[in-house]
Amino acid sequence: MSKPGKISVLIQTVFHFLTKELWRAPVHQSKGIKNKLLNLLRTLYLAGRGYVSDRLNVRASALTYTTLLAVVPVVAIIIGIGRGFGFQAMIENELTKMLPGQTQLLEMLFNFVDKYLEVAQSGVVIGIGIVFLLMSVWTILQSIEVAVNDIFQVKAMRSVGRQLSDYLSTMLLLPTLLILSSGFSVYLNTAVAQNKLLELLSPVLNVLMTLIPYVISWLGFTILYILIPNTKVKFSNAVLAGFIAGFIFQAFQFLYISGQIWVSRYNSIYGTFAAIPLFLLWLQFSWTIVLFGAEIAFAAQNVQNFYFEKEIKNVSHRYRYFISILIMNLMCKRLMEGKGAMTPNEISSEYQIPIRLTNRVLNMLYEMKLITKTDGFDPKQEVSAYIPAVDINTLTVGGLFQQIFEHGSEDFKLDIKTLHKSQWGALLKVERSISSTVDDILVKDL
Repeated sequence: MSKPGKISVLIQTVFHFLTKELWRAPVHQSKGIKNKLLNLLRTLYLAGRGYVSDRLNVRASALTYTTLLAVVPVVAIIIGIGRGFGFQAMIENELTKMLPGQTQLLEMLFNFVDKYLEVAQSGVVIGIGIVFLLMSVWTILQSIEVAVNDIFQVKAMRSVGRQLSDYLSTMLLLPTLLILSSGFSVYLNTAVAQNKLLELLSPVLNVLMTLIPYVISWLGFTILYILIPNTKVKFSNAVLAGFIAGFIFQAFQFLYISGQIWVSRYNSIYGTFAAIPLFLLWLQFSWTIVLFGAEIAFAAQNVQNFYFEKEIKNVSHRYRYFISILIMNLMCKRLMEGKGAMTPNEISSEYQIPIRLTNRVLNMLYEMKLITKTDGFDPKQEVSAYIPAVDINTLTVGGLFQQIFEHGSEDFKLDIKTLHKSQWGALLKVERSISSTVDDILVKDL
């Protein structure tokens, strides 16, 4: 086989593995390094797919525009909080580190911020100024929440009360992280200068100094993925997303700093405005990284929902009936044993059924009023639990089949009384024949 042919076969093999074989794993795998690595691969694959399907580059552009409009109020809030505690210089120093080579832009921004804070705190308009300042920051945080909620497939925004508490927490955390980053660096430098013993440990301390930006980035992204989505995000998933997004962000910062040769090229074209396109580029990539991290958090939290994804989309009617019998039989036996309701995850784990297929069948049985759900059964997971809603001593397999046959809409303009009477009649005979053969078998007795 020629070299191009081998490459083509390799690409097809990798594609087949990523799109099919990788997702044909046991629903609840045993713990181990191999399975964790496979889950990480699944998570990254889903995040990459989400990057394309959710059009993250477009969302990042929208957030870049929103940020540009609100950049002065946002920085004003951060510096204002730092000024109140005497840490304004530290925060400005950290912002300068984040945007190296943008001295002119930052000086102009800091001047705008100083004037903005003066106006907001002066005279009769002090109340209006502060309200406008907070509303500007509120707007950008809402825009971030909408974008992240769309990634997590959450339709509802959080209540005004929740927005007030969560957004306020975010406003306070941003300057705190910047102060910690700068303060820790200053503390280490001062300690080394004053303590000869620490000078011996300077290589180790240099490594710590190098790691500080990474740790602050990981911490900041992790907090962001916990606070912003209007749904519960597991801490482990937020940490994974925060670690990857923080690492990518720091790598981007390194490349951005190393690529300051662009400044001279832009200076020849834009003159003193050269800082603006570079700042826009930095904003665009930064928001892309933030949203990609959200995709990772969503994928890590929902990776099991994508097991056997292609098969579930094309599941046969017979297999759907089979899963319906399994679930109803399990619920009936649980009720007989006095164990009560079951969550979708418990049902999925019991019979190794993919969670997405489990939820689909549960929704169908719920619509048929064969089961009912008890909201808030598991507050930590924010999921419902299900129990039979009919008398299990009268529910037969035939009756279950008949209800599944009749489930859904039949309100179409087809003449089944005259024109298509024979075809419709043949179908009804098949249904009655199937139901009658198992009409004396109770689901609970299987």
